[in-house]
Amino acid sequence: MNRVDYAPGGLNPPHSHPHASELVLAVKGELLVGFVSTSNVFYSKVLKSGENFVIPKGLVHFQYNVGKGKAVAITTFDSQLPGVVVAASTLFGSKPDIPDQVLAKAFQVDEKIVKAIKSKF
Repeated sequence: MNRVDYAPGGLNPPHSHPHASELVLAVKGELLVGFVSTSNVFYSKVLKSGENFVIPKGLVHFQYNVGKGKAVAITTFDSQLPGVVVAASTLFGSKPDIPDQVLAKAFQVDEKIVKAIKSKF
């Protein structure tokens, strides 16, 4: 179980938990929570205080404070070791690097764009 505090505009970036489902309970503020299913369907909801959202195990998801003030959430997992894979840093910040040409083809962009993104990590 975790308490997560979000500043206005705060983001928990796209990530997944390979070993657990997650329950997000909004305590304060407005939090956009979403995930993409294995069928590539995006599910989301803006949570207000007292509302919750379940994210199935292993799916890429995020939480984003869309309110004007601070947001607070409690998250729980169905495993003591949920694991975490943060999509952006995994792809663009790995050591050794994933080859630029692989990421350029995967995202259908020029290698210069891949290099620019990698420079942020």
